[in-house]
Amino acid sequence: MLVSLMIAAFLGALIAADVAAYRSRRRFVRFEDAFRCRIRACGYPSAIWPRLTRWWSRPMWAAWVDDVLVVRRGPVISRVIPVRAAVSAGVYHLAPGDIRRCGSQPIAVCLLVWDGSRIEVAADGESRLALVGPYLSAAVNDLPQAPVRRRQT
Repeated sequence: MLVSLMIAAFLGALIAADVAAYRSRRRFVRFEDAFRCRIRACGYPSAIWPRLTRWWSRPMWAAWVDDVLVVRRGPVISRVIPVRAAVSAGVYHLAPGDIRRCGSQPIAVCLLVWDGSRIEVAADGESRLALVGPYLSAAVNDLPQAPVRRRQT
């Protein structure tokens, strides 16, 4: 009887943690310009995120708040990491084989963090404007050319 009560309490706590994680994730995703991304370090590790490696991270959610990229990481115990950064170069395309689970046309942008380190953020091509945030000029450098009408003489 005691064992079944302990199992029921454990399952109840597990379900409560899952519901809390789901609600936290939904609250962040409802944020205005939240997008799904993957992140990796381009150079030496950042002081803000020392465990970020040169390998792509698991899929995370991120959103820009002014010039700060707010990243939500962790599946159950969520942590929010604010990264004050600026786009160092424009948006560029990644080969679909380079990164998995990031859409059919993945794009990336390199960010210069305030401590001098660089991180690369990749997202699906459909979230181009959300990826660059307030740095809108970085989103237009890799767009296809508009068709030009032929002159009729």
